[in-house]
Amino acid sequence: MSVERSRNASCIGPRGQARRRALLDAAAALFVEKGFEKTTLSDILERAGGSRATLYELFGDKDGLFRAMMEESNSRILGEMAACQANSWRTPEEALTQFAISFVKALMDEEGLAVLRILVTEAERIPAVTESFWKIGPETATQRLADYLRCASEKGYLRIEEPTLAARAFIGMITSNMMLQRLVLPHRPIRMEEVEPAIHVAVRLFLDGARPGVEQEGAAA
Repeated sequence: MSVERSRNASCIGPRGQARRRALLDAAAALFVEKGFEKTTLSDILERAGGSRATLYELFGDKDGLFRAMMEESNSRILGEMAACQANSWRTPEEALTQFAISFVKALMDEEGLAVLRILVTEAERIPAVTESFWKIGPETATQRLADYLRCASEKGYLRIEEPTLAARAFIGMITSNMMLQRLVLPHRPIRMEEVEPAIHVAVRLFLDGARPGVEQEGAAA
C-alpha cells in the first residue's frame, strides 16, 4: 500500500471505513484459514462483499491488504506500550502486569495471527515489508519498554543495568509459549484465564531478579 493510500484511509467516510474494516477482517480470517498464497481477491470479496474497484481503491492489491493489517497490528502493540508508559506512576508489578495482559491480548486476535503467519512464510518474498514490521513494531515496542525500565531504575524502584536486554527478556517471557502455540496450532483457542496466571508468574520472576537490594534501597531513600 502506498503512503498516499495509507494516509487517505483516515479520510474516508463512515461507509468507506465500514467497507475497509470488512475487507481487513475477511482477509485476516482467510489468510489464517487458507494461507496467504492460496487466498484470492475473489475469496476476500465473496466473504466481505463490495467490489474489486473498492478494494483496489483502498488497498491496491493483496499485498496492500497485508500492509494495512501489519500497520494495524503494530499500532495495537505500540498502543499497549503507551498505556504502560502513561501508568508509570504505578508500582512496577502493576505497570508490567497491565502491560503484559494488554500486550498479549493484542497478539491473540485473528488479524495479529494472520500477520505473523504471513511474515514467517513470506519473509523472503517481501523483505522490505518484514523489515518495516520489525522496526515499527517489535523493535519500537522493546525500546519503549526499555525506556520505562530505565526510568524505574533511575527512580530506585528497580535495579536493571541493561534495560534493552531486560525488555527483550520480559517480552519473551510473556509471549514465547503463546506465540509458538498460535503459530503451530492456530485453530486451538487460547483463553485469557489460562494466560493470566502465566503472566503473573513471569512478572514475579522478572521483578525478583530486578528489585534493588538493601544497599540500593537505602541509597534510593
